[in-house]
Amino acid sequence: MKLIGAMISWKENFSVIAARARKIADSICKALSFNVVEGVIIPKRFLSITLGKGSVAAAYGMLFLSRPRIRGCKRYSFDGARYVQPENLASTISLAIDEFGARGAEIVIGIPREWVMIRSVELPAAVRDNVASAVAFELDRLTPLHPSEAMYDFMIRDEENNKLHILLMATRADILRPYLQALRGKGIEPSRIAPAVTGLGTLCSMIGDKDGSALCVSISDSGYEGCAMKKGAFVASFCGNFPGGDHEKNLSLVKEELTPFLEEFKGEGLAPIVFFNAAPGYTAPERIIGAPVRILNNESMKTMFKTDCDENNIEPLGGLLEALRTGTKRFDLAGKGREKTRKAPMAVTVVLLAFIAATLAVYVVAPVEMEKRRLQAIEYQIKALKGEVKKVEALKREAATIEAEIAQINEFKESRPMTLHVLRELTKVLPKSVWLVRSKITDEKVEIEGYASSATETLPKLEQSDLFKKAEFSSPTTRDTRQNVDRFAVRMEIEGYEKKK
Repeated sequence: MKLIGAMISWKENFSVIAARARKIADSICKALSFNVVEGVIIPKRFLSITLGKGSVAAAYGMLFLSRPRIRGCKRYSFDGARYVQPENLASTISLAIDEFGARGAEIVIGIPREWVMIRSVELPAAVRDNVASAVAFELDRLTPLHPSEAMYDFMIRDEENNKLHILLMATRADILRPYLQALRGKGIEPSRIAPAVTGLGTLCSMIGDKDGSALCVSISDSGYEGCAMKKGAFVASFCGNFPGGDHEKNLSLVKEELTPFLEEFKGEGLAPIVFFNAAPGYTAPERIIGAPVRILNNESMKTMFKTDCDENNIEPLGGLLEALRTGTKRFDLAGKGREKTRKAPMAVTVVLLAFIAATLAVYVVAPVEMEKRRLQAIEYQIKALKGEVKKVEALKREAATIEAEIAQINEFKESRPMTLHVLRELTKVLPKSVWLVRSKITDEKVEIEGYASSATETLPKLEQSDLFKKAEFSSPTTRDTRQNVDRFAVRMEIEGYEKKK
């Protein structure tokens, strides 16, 4: 039991150390890849767009000298109480780009909260290094959507007890696809798409307490949406529709949404401010909410951001501030959880290239001159040795010719049997009482004529040889009565010889 407890304790300690190491590595990576040009020397511009019912709101600003600067806000109204159609949104953004002089700015689009599903989920800490793939694999379990029909993003809130606490946002791709097609038809490619409520949360956390904790509510004539921020991070969201026009009853519904968050914050020792951005007619909300309330209006916007953006443009202003805010994780539903590739800072590259060029200018000239002199000396030696080189080349050609002749002879020897080998084999296999008077050796056959005490004894001897086969008399044998011997003529084939085709 002690061993098991020690192993569990070691595993927990290792997880804590690994988490700290990842945070340190992330900090180092951010420091090394910090872009000292974009947003510092060169302004980085953003146009924030919020899609609403019967209207489109826009806010334009830039990050310059590492400070956010708000340049203006505007709301474009349309007839009807429905969400603006894709063609109208594309035309409005194109118009806003021209009016604000925002050509080349990054376009950030905030969509309605009711289009987005937001879930707090848990995954094993073991998937941290491949959490995007794990979320994609589990998406149809965590939400009603399959990854192929969803646009989603997530953020790891914290890690505890070997569990990753993740905030997941997802929407149906077929809802946004017509808008994206209409935008591309105008040559507009959004850099980020997120619920507008995340921008509202960013704005509230920036103007709230120092720890960035706040509750934010935006109320329209038809419904409400809001979010909870803890220490500057988006942690939860809510939304709903009003049953009627009774303002007090509507505020009571909002209170029911806020109460769990207020109790949770209170249990953690936090006292968040409730920020209200309400339609006309919602007065004195703190009486019903039962908590301190700060109204977001035109005066507060002018005081905080030195801009003419009024309460009708809170959400695009929040989306703009979220885009201008550096060093924070931003939701992008079009990214499907993938980290955007961080561009290498060009300023660092330029500085390094200038340093390298200066170094080359100072230290390269002398070594180059030395190498030139060495090359001249080598060329002189080459010219002096040209005669010897020609002799060596002639010897090489002669050696190659001899080698070719030797190879040709060896090939000839291997391709046909040697006469000497045949004669030696005949001498070996024929009895001593046999003598030959004639022999004819060709590539394939051997013909012999001679005398033997018994001609019939010669054929078996020849057949036993490994060199001959198919031995036979080529003519009838005759008896020489005077010498008392047989005269014979035999022909045979050479064993193992292959005809040339």
